[in-house]
Amino acid sequence: MTQEAELIKVAPAPNGLPQTLPTKPERRLPSSDISISEAVVEDLPRIVEGLYASWPPQSWEKNEPLALRPPTEAIRHERFVRRLRPSFRYPRIRWIVAKHIPTGEIIGCAAWTAPGNPVHNFFRKTAVDFYGWRDQYNCSDEEFDEVWSGVNMENWDGGFARNDDVRKDLLGDEPHWYLVFLYTFPEWQGRGVGKLLLNWAIDQADATDPVTPMYLESAPSARGVYMHCGFVPQGEHNFLRRGPAIVRELKAEEGKEDAKAAPVNIEAVGAN
Repeated sequence: MTQEAELIKVAPAPNGLPQTLPTKPERRLPSSDISISEAVVEDLPRIVEGLYASWPPQSWEKNEPLALRPPTEAIRHERFVRRLRPSFRYPRIRWIVAKHIPTGEIIGCAAWTAPGNPVHNFFRKTAVDFYGWRDQYNCSDEEFDEVWSGVNMENWDGGFARNDDVRKDLLGDEPHWYLVFLYTFPEWQGRGVGKLLLNWAIDQADATDPVTPMYLESAPSARGVYMHCGFVPQGEHNFLRRGPAIVRELKAEEGKEDAKAAPVNIEAVGAN
């Protein structure tokens, strides 16, 4: 049964940034121009390119400081590809890509962990031992350390570990879909691609009886986006969805409570 969530007034984002706005219908790509499918490991270089292009520069400056970066961007990208490659062999990690059919180009990506996966973000360096992936790197200890050498581990692993602690406190061992990240390449943003990537997992979650919970972390500026999709804020950055919901339109002023569903625009989720 579809349920109506409580009306929640969304405060302005920090630093006066606006809330993410709905995608205008005339801006959406035709559905015939987009395919949503599971990625293959050969897609990783393009996926990593999108992560670097779509997550905020200040996030990368914190997690991969200039002083730690390798001499070329090509080496930096290749190291990230190597860190993510083992996850493609793990059945509870689902890599989903949006492709522009006329060009065959990947224009967006989402990574989900499926119900039953332990609460341990696979982006963390500790995930290598946690999931037993060390042998898949097929390299010496010195080369392994080099793959991670450009990362500020206090910020990178520390930030993801704190997020995992919050998720564990909220959901415990309850099976759920977890959105590790979602992005659309900057030149394709505002075209409805992110919503299609989100819908892939929503369809999976809502197909079970009872429906499977969904959880994600996102910037405060995207609160309205996820509330329109049935997610309920659990804090400043944390959102939980327990099935279909009609979320009433956000109040712009006191006393105005228009019940309304709206299309949304989702661009980048998961930056630490």
